[in-house]
Amino acid sequence: MHKVTLGIPIYNAADLIERTILSALNQTYPNIEYLFIDDKGNSMDVVRRVVECHPRHEAVRIIDQKYNQGIGAARNAIVEHATGEYLFTMDCDDVIVPDCIEILYNKMQEHPVDFVAASFVCHDLKGGEYPGCQYAETLVEGGEHPVAEFRYGRGRELFVATWNKLYRTEFLRANHIRCLPHHLNEDPWFTYQVVMLARSCRLIPDVTLYYTYNPDSVSGIAASQGYSERIAMQYEEIERLKSQLVSDYSSELFYIGALVDIIWMGMYFAYRVLISVQLEAEMKRRLACSLLKRKYAKPEHYRFNGMLIKYSILHIYWGMPVKVKYTLLKWAASFKLKDKLRRWIHF
Repeated sequence: MHKVTLGIPIYNAADLIERTILSALNQTYPNIEYLFIDDKGNSMDVVRRVVECHPRHEAVRIIDQKYNQGIGAARNAIVEHATGEYLFTMDCDDVIVPDCIEILYNKMQEHPVDFVAASFVCHDLKGGEYPGCQYAETLVEGGEHPVAEFRYGRGRELFVATWNKLYRTEFLRANHIRCLPHHLNEDPWFTYQVVMLARSCRLIPDVTLYYTYNPDSVSGIAASQGYSERIAMQYEEIERLKSQLVSDYSSELFYIGALVDIIWMGMYFAYRVLISVQLEAEMKRRLACSLLKRKYAKPEHYRFNGMLIKYSILHIYWGMPVKVKYTLLKWAASFKLKDKLRRWIHF
């Protein structure tokens, strides 16, 4: 049995995929199974050429998706087919450092947890480098819901992406943690389940991945042109599922922080809908109102901290009629207040 499964969904990254595959195959850690998910894009000829010439070709399995199912389904295929005790995923246009898996595996062996998350930096296609996510060395464990308490009760950062984390494969399977298979934006729901259900995690300062900002990717297009109808409806579904899951935790002290996330993200996604150049006016109104009408159970316990202040302010807005909330947010969108909103974003 391989100790680590490294999975990559492969779709339409022909210009970048070779460096990604080589960064994965050239890892210093020896006991890796590679799962490359063929999601029927334009990249597999390059992948097969690189794999065939590499000394580790026998450790590679290519999973044929038969037809393009999207990145959510591809990540689920990785979880289903993995034979490794631990699981690491990355995108097909990113690069990991040569000792990425060795670093994460050694941290996991030092103190076993449900997942280890490493730091990363960003770069663009012109070679520019920018800050990504830098963690301090942190061990999170103890109590009933330590990771949710860390993230929502204490308001600490835990980056939303599925990638650059080493998971215990059994943790994901035992808790039925999967992406929404039809989604293009696969990270938020997967990571939300991880946060709510994990009993331990470790964050480390080591930079193990270089995230590539690609303006032609789904996230790049959404950033420049706003949401399409498909993306907007997927975010609406994510917020609905989050509201359903978090309702089971209304007696927990971290619940207020989780509500801050749900309320703020509902506002943020509605805002992004309203500034989109891809949507007609009536579709904007319908999707934004749907995002703004989410209901939730009131907290059963309170503790005075900064999160309670945030919740109190947001609760006033959220308690307004949907039409009033929509009008206020539409006014904010007309003044392009995105940068002010983004300062609050965690998920």
